[in-house]
Amino acid sequence: MKKLQILLAIAALTFFISCSEEETPVQPDVKETDSIELIATEGTEIEGDMNTLPPGEQELIVSFHTEIKNKGTRDLKLFAKMEIMELDPEQTSYFCWGDPSTGDGICYQPMTTDFLSDRTLTVKAGETSPPGNFQQYVSNRSKFGANAKVRYIVYEDGNEDNRDTIIYSISFK
Repeated sequence: MKKLQILLAIAALTFFISCSEEETPVQPDVKETDSIELIATEGTEIEGDMNTLPPGEQELIVSFHTEIKNKGTRDLKLFAKMEIMELDPEQTSYFCWGDPSTGDGICYQPMTTDFLSDRTLTVKAGETSPPGNFQQYVSNRSKFGANAKVRYIVYEDGNEDNRDTIIYSISFK
């Protein structure tokens, strides 16, 4: 009986010692960076030909598209920010963000100031978004020789260090 009590005492002591040892603290997930790549579908130098306007029309809208490649190992929820670098007073810029085929897309109003999307776009790990998920526009009202320059920054929700930037230069001849 005494041997059993000694064994139980040793087992209890071993249990309490192992429970009181400090465990390795849980490490938070390492946040990815550089897993977003923006690809200019039509290139970053865009031209609009004002001579193509039908008679009576005064506004030419040039559209261009950006694909978003997720080079990471997990799905990414992304925001887009449009920064106006150069814009003639006769011009506006805007973009559409999201998947129009599912009804999750939105086209924001034409504007002349910087703008941040109010919703995210998810790009699955290892995939590239279709060009229709991120469409950009610059409109020009009857001004030959006007130029615009717009920067887009796409970054991960909750991890702004995971981002990519692309700059488009648009000229109207």
